[in-house]
Amino acid sequence: MGAIVIASLAWLTGVVNSHTQSHLLSIQTDAAGVLLGEGVSLIQTPLTTAAAVAQASHGDIAAVERSIGADAGAQPRLFRSFSLWELTARGPVRLMEVGRRTSLSASAATFAPVVSRIHAPQELTVVDLHGSPPRLDCALEAMGTPAYVVLADVALPLGRHAIIPRSPAFRDLEFALYLGSRPRADRLLEATSPPPPVRGATASVRVPFGTTALDFVASPRRPLDGGLLPALPWIVGAVGAALLAAAAVTTQWLMRRRQTAELLARENLRLYAQQRSISEVLQNALLPKRLPSVPGIALAARYVPGDTTADIGGDWYDVVRCDDRSFLFAVGDVSGRGVPAASIMASLHYAIRAYAAQGDHAATILHKLTSLLDVARDGHFATVLLGHVDVPGHRLTLVNAGHLPPLVVSDGGAHFVHVVPGAPIGVVEGVRYVPYTVRVAPGSSVLAYTDGLVERRGELLDTGMARLQQVVSVVPEAPERLLDRVISTLTSDAAFDDVALLAMRWTE
Repeated sequence: MGAIVIASLAWLTGVVNSHTQSHLLSIQTDAAGVLLGEGVSLIQTPLTTAAAVAQASHGDIAAVERSIGADAGAQPRLFRSFSLWELTARGPVRLMEVGRRTSLSASAATFAPVVSRIHAPQELTVVDLHGSPPRLDCALEAMGTPAYVVLADVALPLGRHAIIPRSPAFRDLEFALYLGSRPRADRLLEATSPPPPVRGATASVRVPFGTTALDFVASPRRPLDGGLLPALPWIVGAVGAALLAAAAVTTQWLMRRRQTAELLARENLRLYAQQRSISEVLQNALLPKRLPSVPGIALAARYVPGDTTADIGGDWYDVVRCDDRSFLFAVGDVSGRGVPAASIMASLHYAIRAYAAQGDHAATILHKLTSLLDVARDGHFATVLLGHVDVPGHRLTLVNAGHLPPLVVSDGGAHFVHVVPGAPIGVVEGVRYVPYTVRVAPGSSVLAYTDGLVERRGELLDTGMARLQQVVSVVPEAPERLLDRVISTLTSDAAFDDVALLAMRWTE
C-alpha cells in the first residue's frame, strides 16, 4: 500500500508540475507581450512625432531633422535610415533623408508602392522585410493637407540574435519574434538562439504592430517555478514513505497560498469597483443635470470619461446664473484620481457656487479658493478657469488658475484667448488673480475644456492644442453640434484622462 501511495503521489506531482509549468509559461508570455506592446510605441512615437512636425511646419526639413535626430543617423539607436516625402499631384517627392538610402527610398517610383499600402493617416504601416540582411520598413502618413509620409528602416539585431532584456518577463525563456500572425521562418525578426525555440511546451502571444502584428513564441529554458516541483517525483520515489507526509503538507501549503492570493485578488477587485462606483456617483451628482437658460446665448456641456480601467478623475464644469443679463461659468480639473480627487472637486464646486451667490467677482472667488486647498496637506491641487459672461454686452471676463485657455470660434476662424494664468489652486495661498476681458463678436462660440481633450502620451501639448484649433476652425455652429464634432474627432482610445467641455454661442 505504501508503494502504491508513493507511486500515485509521484505521478500526481508530475501532472501538477506539468500544469503549473504550462500556466506559468502562459502568464510570463502574456507579460512579455505587454512589454513588447510598449516597445512598439517606441517605434511608432518618433515616426508619429516626425510626421506631425512635418505637417505643422509645412515640411520644414530642419524641424523634422531635430525631431528624429536622436533616433536615426550614422549611428542610429533605433532607425538605420529615415526619409520624409511629400505627396503631390505629380507623385511623391522626397524632401530629406537620414542614413543610408534603401531600395524603397531610392526614387519616387520605388516609393509609390509604399504609399498605396498606407490605409489611413496616423496609422503605422509596416511595409515588410526587405533586403539581405533583412530590414523592417515602416511608413506613417501625417493627417492634413498637403500630406507628408515618413519612411523608416528599423534596425534588426545582427544575425537575428536577440539580446534577452533584463525584465523578469523574459527571464528563463527561449523565444522567437516573428512579423505577422503566424510563425514562419522567412518572417523571423529575432530569436534567442537558432533554430527558433519550438521544442517542448510553448506559448505564444500576438502583439498589434501597426497594420500587421508581432507573433511572440516562447518556451521555458528551465523550470519557471525554481525547480522544486519537477524534483518532487524523484524525491518521493527515493526517500519513500518518510517524505509522503512532507509532500502532502507542501502540496496543501501551495494550494492555500494560491487560494489566499485568489481571495485577495477578488477582494481588491471588489474594493476597487466600490471606490470607482463611489467616485462616479459623487461626480455625476455634482455635474449639472441641466444648464440654466440665459436669453441671448445657447449653452451645452459634456463629460467624457477616460480609460475605464483607471479611477475616475476630478474634472468638472458648472454654470451659475447671476441675473437675466449674465452668468458665471467654471471648468476645472483636480490632480490625481479616485475618491480623494472627487471629494476635493466637490468642495471647490460648492465653494464657487457659494461665493458666486454672495456676489463675488471671478477674481475674488479664485483668491478665496486658495485657502481651501493645500497640496502639501491634501496631496492635490486644481486648475480652474472662471469666466463671467455679459450676454448683451458681448463681453467675456476670464480669470485663470493654471488652466488651459478657452477657444473662441468666429467667422474669422478659431483662436485661443491667452489669459495670463495664475498659480493653480492649492499651490500658493492668497494669490491675487488678474481678470482679462475680451469682446466676443455676435454669433461667435466659446469652448472651455480640460486637458484630457488635448493631452496625449508621448506628444507635445502644443500639438494637441493645434489639433483642437484645426477641428473647430469652421463657421460657428450650435454648441451641441460643436461638442459632438469635437468629441467624435478628438476623444478615442488614445485619450487616457477624463474630459469636461462647456460650449456657448451668442444667438443675438
